[in-house]
Amino acid sequence: MDTKFKHFPPKWADRFLEFYCAPTKLEQIQGDAYEIFYLNLEDRGLAYARFRFWIHVLSFFRWSNIKRIKTNEYPSNPGAMIKSYLKIGWRNILKQKLTTFISVFGLSLAVACSLVAYLFIEQIWFKGMLQPNKDEIYQLTYTVEEEDGKVTYGTVAEPIAELLSQEFSQIKSHTRVRQGFPVLIHKTDSYYQRVIYVDPGFMEMFSFRMEHGYAGALQEPNQVILTYELAEKLFGDVSPIGQELSLVIEGKEVQYKVGGVLQKLNDMGMFNFDLLVNFESTGSSRDELPLQEAWNAELWTFVHLEKGVDPSQLKAGLHSLKENQNQINPDKPYLSLDLLPYTDLVYQIGKIERGVRDFLGLGPQILLGAISLFILILAVFNYINISILMASRRLKEIGVRKVIGGKRGQLIAQFLSENLLVCLLAVVLGCCLAFFILLPGFNQIANKSLSLDLLHNPYIWTFLIGLVVFITLVSGLYPALFISSFEPISILKGNQKIGSKSMLTSFLLTFQFVLAIIGIVAGVAFVQTNHINGNRDWGYDKTDKIIVNVPNREEYFTLKDKLLSMASVEEISGSHGYVGSFPAEREVVFQDQKYTVDYLEAEANYSSVLDMKLKLGRLPDPEKISDRTEAILVNNEFMEDLGLTWPVDASFSIDSSEYRIIGIVEDFHSVYFQRPIVPTIIRASEDSTFNYLTLKMSPGTAVSAMDLVKKNWRESFPREIFEGLLQADVFDLEQKDTKGVQKILLFAAVLAVLLSAMGLYGLVSLNMSSRLKDFSLRKVFGASQEQLSFGLMRRYLIMWMIASLLGGGLSYFVINLFLNSFFAFHSGVGILSIGISLLFLLVVIFLTVGSQIWKVLNTNPAKVLKTE
Repeated sequence: MDTKFKHFPPKWADRFLEFYCAPTKLEQIQGDAYEIFYLNLEDRGLAYARFRFWIHVLSFFRWSNIKRIKTNEYPSNPGAMIKSYLKIGWRNILKQKLTTFISVFGLSLAVACSLVAYLFIEQIWFKGMLQPNKDEIYQLTYTVEEEDGKVTYGTVAEPIAELLSQEFSQIKSHTRVRQGFPVLIHKTDSYYQRVIYVDPGFMEMFSFRMEHGYAGALQEPNQVILTYELAEKLFGDVSPIGQELSLVIEGKEVQYKVGGVLQKLNDMGMFNFDLLVNFESTGSSRDELPLQEAWNAELWTFVHLEKGVDPSQLKAGLHSLKENQNQINPDKPYLSLDLLPYTDLVYQIGKIERGVRDFLGLGPQILLGAISLFILILAVFNYINISILMASRRLKEIGVRKVIGGKRGQLIAQFLSENLLVCLLAVVLGCCLAFFILLPGFNQIANKSLSLDLLHNPYIWTFLIGLVVFITLVSGLYPALFISSFEPISILKGNQKIGSKSMLTSFLLTFQFVLAIIGIVAGVAFVQTNHINGNRDWGYDKTDKIIVNVPNREEYFTLKDKLLSMASVEEISGSHGYVGSFPAEREVVFQDQKYTVDYLEAEANYSSVLDMKLKLGRLPDPEKISDRTEAILVNNEFMEDLGLTWPVDASFSIDSSEYRIIGIVEDFHSVYFQRPIVPTIIRASEDSTFNYLTLKMSPGTAVSAMDLVKKNWRESFPREIFEGLLQADVFDLEQKDTKGVQKILLFAAVLAVLLSAMGLYGLVSLNMSSRLKDFSLRKVFGASQEQLSFGLMRRYLIMWMIASLLGGGLSYFVINLFLNSFFAFHSGVGILSIGISLLFLLVVIFLTVGSQIWKVLNTNPAKVLKTE
């Protein structure tokens, strides 16, 4: 029998038996199983005994032996229980107004930021998903074999659309779609507008809400449909229906009447446009073109299938169309002609050439997503601390409820229901903050039209419900589990203490400080960078220069003479492009090596008009023929990149022509500071028909002379778009974008500090209230105010020092990485930005903790100790 004490039944089988077996039968069944195990052990060995023990345990797994949850003596009423939880939760919320306000306000700020980030991301990934017919709409695509392999295109030959209704009975409707940017003329004004030319079936296939007119307006070729924003810009308060306007399409002016106006669009639409135009009204019919040339013309083509039709049913017909295309246009044979679901268009970005959408903008999505997550983490950590604080005032309630039979699960449900109420209030307030404050501000900064459309966008409801569940569980589950775990005896004896030196609350608050430091450093570093770049030398004199476009080169010399005759114009020069627009690139051959450089072709006097800074050599002379035909000017980066020294005797080949360097100018910024300076060539050219003119004005006259410049320009081009601007304003768009990012980062930094301060306030209040008796005793025994103040402040100073080390180090690496991805020229993260952040946070800590210390110091110890 010695083996009986050396070996035991398999523990997992034994535990399984204890798990399922009813307590009334467990002792008998388990005793029999053990007895049989030891008999088998002696007779047949250990392996057999364990095997038979498993068989024995499984053989008793039957309904009569399985333990059941005891039912209550009285029938339960879940509805009444939930109602009771919510009623108690609402009363507790009203009792603790200040802490409830801190919790709700902090979470609502996080909800509002999360909503803005979600709406921004949604309008990229859920483009067009609000269309009711989205599941029946498909786009035609084709695949060809090219040098780099198979390539799929989102456009198809234009005549294919005309054959669709003949080939397929399953197609309910189809439409061609072509983008354009014609000149829109209304009265004496003209604008470039985003137009999509469509078939009338477009408005049947895609659903748009109408503000004025009717959706079938495109059935009339001479009618157009405008967006609400364009109608407001053109006609103001006047009714737009029936108003006339003109479009210059392929050099021909076409008259239209307004037949409809759409309601305000948000950025959830698949197509970006300002007005819809009937395809047939453009006069661009392909009937007069040779057959192969007509099939070379491509555009987007969409089909709306009858409900329930499987796209695979069209496979044979598409194959037939593909064969027709390959016979008519054998130079461009299709490998396949396919249907791409409308719902997949966004997800195919990068995989399809010439698709409807071609840009995801991952950078802004990551930035906004990171900021909203950053704020959400701060708010949740803040709320956890506040929840523990609020529970410290309800210990007796928890103890009494446990003594009279309250179960831990019921307490957890009670705390989670209260947390749910807080989160619901936070979501409602967060929606209001987003709708009235954050969204309008963000739309203005980012030039978007995001809207919180709770009535028509089901995706927002899904997001909000998910957010409520997430915040409720993440912020409330730990406090509920922690508080419900207290023993009633410890609570009622007064031995249970909460949070005076809790490691968790200290960790959460320290982490909040770290995030606040990173947020402040990001904002300060961005402000520094924008300030430095705002005062950066551009490499030339940008003041008193005006740039005007030349739409028609036939009027080039006429316009140039008119402008030169102005008294305030000192000098004028023509160019292809201009410094400040995105430059053209050319390939330069030097000593059998090829280099890609920025390239600008201009008149010989262009560099002197722009007052570029000559470093070596000379500027081109307009009087020298050789300077106008074979001379180039380069920047200093060109010399360094190619490893050249002055003078350079060798020539350079550009487009098979030879040129020589006559001068070197200091590096200048032809593109905003997000891009580094690259090797650049300015080639002097004969005075010909350039597409831009740059005017050097008398000092201080550029702004005032702009109206006269525009008037003279309008005399030469009455129906064209004036694109004149000051040379000093060429980077305005980029500067506006960076200032917008700066505002967002500063806003995030302010929120981070605010949430950290509220979290600190909650923890300090908890600490003070739990140790008020201790402080009173110290005051009675002679502790000075300085000793008490230092004792109260020391813990938070230690947190600040730890957060300073972690936050400062993380800021240096993370923010520098961010700035490097955003700017080629920036301030970096240095002692100043980190020092400002740490000092600012320290001041916030002193003010927040100091306000609570002041209350403790002014508390009468007699009143506190009298109650003990």
